[in-house]
Amino acid sequence: MGRILSLVEHRERVRRELEGSLSTDVIGRARRDFHSFRAPRPCGMTIHTGVGCSNRCAYCYIYDMGFPGSVEVYPLPAEGIVYALSLNPYIAPTATLAAYGSVTEPFNPVTRDFSLKLMELVYRYLKLPSQVSTKSILDGDVVSRIIDADARCSVLVTVVAIDRAKILEPYAPDPVDRITYAGHASRYLHTSLFIRPVIPGVTDAEIDRILKLAVEYGIRRIVIGALRVTEGILTRIRNIDHLLYREIVSRLPREPRGREQIAIRVDDVKKVIVRKAREHQVKVYTSACQANIDAHGEFCNMCSRGPCGNIHRIEAIDESDIAEFLEYMGTRPREITVSRNCIAIEVESRIRREKLDHIKRFLEQVLRTVVKIRSI
Repeated sequence: MGRILSLVEHRERVRRELEGSLSTDVIGRARRDFHSFRAPRPCGMTIHTGVGCSNRCAYCYIYDMGFPGSVEVYPLPAEGIVYALSLNPYIAPTATLAAYGSVTEPFNPVTRDFSLKLMELVYRYLKLPSQVSTKSILDGDVVSRIIDADARCSVLVTVVAIDRAKILEPYAPDPVDRITYAGHASRYLHTSLFIRPVIPGVTDAEIDRILKLAVEYGIRRIVIGALRVTEGILTRIRNIDHLLYREIVSRLPREPRGREQIAIRVDDVKKVIVRKAREHQVKVYTSACQANIDAHGEFCNMCSRGPCGNIHRIEAIDESDIAEFLEYMGTRPREITVSRNCIAIEVESRIRREKLDHIKRFLEQVLRTVVKIRSI
């Protein structure tokens, strides 16, 4: 059995093991849960530790997605979420990146213990390289338990403003405290400041102070990302700062409709932040997955931002390994062409677009390169 198919077998072993210990009710709910079927996002598979967030940041899109302004633990037990992931055909153990903190604050007091338990179980069973984003204070207990879960976890501590934080993030912990405790965490974990979303007129105006504090407390990495807005976000920002609202609207390619999320143009602001970071000798990642790959000492060339990570971790690609996986998936390869930046595959039989997408995404995660596949 080749390396690719062995990862499918790994996932199946986890499924069988957990199936023998979970109740019929949990198994049924896990099979219907989104973790069991949704394809990973570019940053990895978003794993939900809770529902909703009480920080109520003005720029956050989750409230427009229907999530509440309060926090509840995710309705499946942690073992049930791992079981759901073991059912997901897109998940490649050891290869799919795991991202915690996308629709909730994972270390909110309500979800903290559950989040840390879930992170430990996901890594124990599936070995998915972990990333967690947070605005919480990383005290010694949290840091210790993250290390127990995945000692190479990529920890992203969100800070987009200091002086303006109180109006933009009214219920989040003080950003100076976040940086202070993130500095402590950086002694033990791969810790970055998460400068996302970049807010024009705010983040660029405060970036010097943010970087000075980061360096003072030992943080030498940042991840930057653009602001996406909805109608709701624009309304909230207009209500707290009309000048900021006008600045953001001027950078929109078009106005969003309802819950639609539209990224604003911030390339000029990002350039300022990158330049300032270099002046402070701070490493810049332009995506969260870059930091995760780096934290785990891995290599990736899956998108236009690559190659990323440790070039010495490039693994030779075995065409027979790919062919074996394709046959397991019920199709035969007519041609497999491996080049430096891409794998091109032609398969003989006509297969559904969904299945082609599954094959492509699974192979990209395992081989960490672009895969192009077509049936003829």
